[in-house]
Amino acid sequence: MASATFVLPPHAESVHSARSFATGTLTGWNLGELSENMELVVSELATNAFRHGLRLAESRAREPIRLSLLRRGGLVACTLNDPGAGFPALRDPSPLDIGGLGLHIVESLSLRWGWAPLAPYGKIVWAVLRTGLQEEPDPLDHP
Repeated sequence: MASATFVLPPHAESVHSARSFATGTLTGWNLGELSENMELVVSELATNAFRHGLRLAESRAREPIRLSLLRRGGLVACTLNDPGAGFPALRDPSPLDIGGLGLHIVESLSLRWGWAPLAPYGKIVWAVLRTGLQEEPDPLDHP
């Protein structure tokens, strides 16, 4: 088991930094095969955290967003927490809408994804990706 956490300051360039952190962490764990998909997942989740999480928590907008990667065998979980109270939901945008497909991308690339509220405020959004090599039984397959 391994973990790594990165605090993202509330700046637009932080999404790029989050992708770089994820790629570097996976490379250090010899899981470079996950880098491309994890970069997309991290990019979508971080963008949502900045766009929606900070905007909906204006009084707490200076609070950092935390990105964590957690590895257990062939599974890697990506988690982002933000101070916003809104919850992520899959949208069905029209062809003329700009955006709205980010969580569809996360869903298509991950084994599972979800979110949970945090006390006293905020939320955590997570996605789990699987490597091609399964080193130990998948804990998500058991109740």
